[in-house]
Amino acid sequence: MKPLGLFLLPLFQLTVFVSQIFAQQAPSGDLPSPSPQIRVSSNLVLVPVVALNLSTGLPDQTLKREDFAVFDNGHPVSISSFDSGASARPLTLWFVVQCSMQDFSDSEGSGFFRGQIHLFEPAFKSVDRRDTVAVAHWCDNGDAIVDLPPTSSVDDLSVTLQRVLAPFYAAADHDRTGELALQKTLQLIVDATRSLTPESVPVIIFLYGDHSGMPKSEADHFIGELLETSAIAFGLKDRRSHFVLLFMGEQKEVAHYIAAQTGGQYFAVTPETYASGLQTILQQLHFRYELGFTPAALDGQRHNLRVQLVDSARRQHRGLRLRYRLAYVPAPPR
Repeated sequence: MKPLGLFLLPLFQLTVFVSQIFAQQAPSGDLPSPSPQIRVSSNLVLVPVVALNLSTGLPDQTLKREDFAVFDNGHPVSISSFDSGASARPLTLWFVVQCSMQDFSDSEGSGFFRGQIHLFEPAFKSVDRRDTVAVAHWCDNGDAIVDLPPTSSVDDLSVTLQRVLAPFYAAADHDRTGELALQKTLQLIVDATRSLTPESVPVIIFLYGDHSGMPKSEADHFIGELLETSAIAFGLKDRRSHFVLLFMGEQKEVAHYIAAQTGGQYFAVTPETYASGLQTILQQLHFRYELGFTPAALDGQRHNLRVQLVDSARRQHRGLRLRYRLAYVPAPPR
């Protein structure tokens, strides 16, 4: 794949509740098949939000429904449901890696994680018992495979990641074939989501250096499709990975871009902080709030979202920053 990145603050996210995802396997060609559509269950959109205390770096867990205000395309909406912490939806954690390539630097793909998956195991053990885990990978030779369908077995997670990264593969180049393989892998994750209960939130976690590029128009096209699902993407890169300054005419660091656009973030870690980096992601996910509201119409259009604290809550809870996904698409039934 064309070389497809800076420690950031702990992540936060917003997801849109999906009652059913209709998707087709991506055909061969330059782009995936038409996007999966969001169908809002009972006309309800669920908006997960994390409130970060900037002084402690930890998520705040003391807010109440009346502390929030939600705006759909700039118009205030009534919050009809409110959940937080253990009462929020469970997660399906998809760990996504690029396979080890014979002529590809460890600093560009997932190579630094090869043989080091055991360093994540303390964080694997902290996965909530309600959550499930899964593994998928892509290669620059065109392979795009779901290696471990969603399961509650964290032991299977560790073993599968080690197995996927162990062998080396050859590729004629690291350009278009790898780009399409990454897209197909993400499409496989969307397809697998159809068989899960609607309450589960699919979370993509890249273990990937992300020295990458893709035509920006194509990246935006694919991001648009992901934004019509409930998927959130995050990432962990080894701090030793190469930093991408610029790819002329292209979107650089594609996995970072996917994470930012779907409401997640990327973290730079060292082998000593692999587990704590993942634990930070899980902590933010498990301590989120979920605000529900009914959209005015199932119009299939992209709606901008804004969440803020009301004035009284902002005065009482100084130093909080809210993070959430910035859009949703309420698609009508097909």
